[in-house]
Amino acid sequence: MTQPGAPQPLGMSDFFALEAGEYLDRLDALLQPPTPPAADELVRLARALRGSALMASQQGIARAAMGLEALARGVREGRRPWDAATKQITTRAIDDLKIFVRKAASWTDADTAKAEALAAQLEQLGGRPSAQVRAAEAMGLDAGARAFVAREGAAIASALDRAGRTLRSNPLAHDPLQHVLKALQPLRGLAALTDLPPLPDLLEGIEQAIGELSRTSGAPPAGVGETIAELFQMAATSIAHAAREVAERGRPDPESAEFRKFAGLLVQFMDSEPDIVPIETLGTIVHRGTPPGGDNARPATLGRLELVSHGEHLRQAADSLERAPSATQRELRAHTLAGTFRALGSAGGGAVGERVAEFAQAAREVVTSGIAVNQPALFAAELRKAGEILTASGTGDETATAAALAAVTLAVRRIGGTEAATTPADRAPSLESSPDLAGTWTRYQQMVAAGVGPASLDELLGRGASTKPANGGEPVDIGTLLYKGNRARQRVQELREAAKRTSGDALRAIIDEVCDLVVLAIEPE
Repeated sequence: MTQPGAPQPLGMSDFFALEAGEYLDRLDALLQPPTPPAADELVRLARALRGSALMASQQGIARAAMGLEALARGVREGRRPWDAATKQITTRAIDDLKIFVRKAASWTDADTAKAEALAAQLEQLGGRPSAQVRAAEAMGLDAGARAFVAREGAAIASALDRAGRTLRSNPLAHDPLQHVLKALQPLRGLAALTDLPPLPDLLEGIEQAIGELSRTSGAPPAGVGETIAELFQMAATSIAHAAREVAERGRPDPESAEFRKFAGLLVQFMDSEPDIVPIETLGTIVHRGTPPGGDNARPATLGRLELVSHGEHLRQAADSLERAPSATQRELRAHTLAGTFRALGSAGGGAVGERVAEFAQAAREVVTSGIAVNQPALFAAELRKAGEILTASGTGDETATAAALAAVTLAVRRIGGTEAATTPADRAPSLESSPDLAGTWTRYQQMVAAGVGPASLDELLGRGASTKPANGGEPVDIGTLLYKGNRARQRVQELREAAKRTSGDALRAIIDEVCDLVVLAIEPE
């Protein structure tokens, strides 16, 4: 019983008020200097605020924070310039969010309407109108709208062509990339764009390619300038062709030869893009993609808020994959998830982090092998499950979350055929290497799926229908249960193959077993 006068423990609403207040104060401080704020930090703080609101079930505040994140992304990606007007709008939005947080405990329908209006305004300013605005305006294309698409499409194609020619000789030139982003803004703001496939996927693909190039530093590999130039020039051709079809027929062909060519080049570019490691931090390069320090240098762990945000993205990606109106768009949408899987692959240590990294690796293999495109319904279903698990991870039990993710990973591997193609000894190091409760739970789930049946204390204590051993109760010599001779040597070969796929404690356990088997292998059968 709590003693009178003792401090009361913080509830969820109190914790949310403290956490959200901290994020808003940091956002406020970010806007104080006269120079433009760091766009990446602006996006990160807005996303963290949204995740905090979702964890506290403050849907209205999460919706307003989503609008702020959209505006921040527009600034980062060049769709919205950072000028005095943008700074004033952002400052006012942060002030409104502070008021929303203070009113969280007494939230009303009127507050929900205000939060939705703020979110819609911020999304429009960020260059991507809200769903309500799009639904109200997307009533079809008249002659004026067709002419607008044709004019802006031609401007984008011209900017892409100039960028391609510049990047061929200087792959690190960033000014042409900014010119392309600015050229994309007017067409991005067209409400009816979603009704004109493949234009949305074309613009999204161009922005993702620019995002990858903008993060690249150091000397580029030989020939990369030619690859980028070809990608941008095919994007220009595809945009020009689609815009011309809109002007002439009112709708582009989502399976045009130009779009298929662009999609193929973009998929090749995204799949071959390695994780960026500053060259100054490397000594001798031991293995491509290995961070400095080797396997023991774990990346920074993704926080719960980031996992919640990734979960939302995975659910949206699953819906987008299922709704793709053409095979080419489906392939493009699947392969552009590579960036998400790279981020999840660096989820860090711990039971949940390990399971998230395993899921990301399995999902990436299914995408790069083309199976995700050939079986989109199955892949989207598992993608959605993973998204739901991560979305709920902010308030869920870590052991249950890790076990649920392991089950989804197993299902993804079965889609790709990799689970069935490996032996139990091969699968053990990957899915059953965790010595904690999550690993035990995963093994139990697999045994139940194989037909072992539910756990029974009566069976364990020998109270079942038949308690008499099948051998009549005679003692069994333990020597008959050991490997010997050829069977021991066969077991060593199995462990040798398993050792190729594991490390750490699991590898040490394999080595111990091999040492024990050496003596048994000498003995006759």
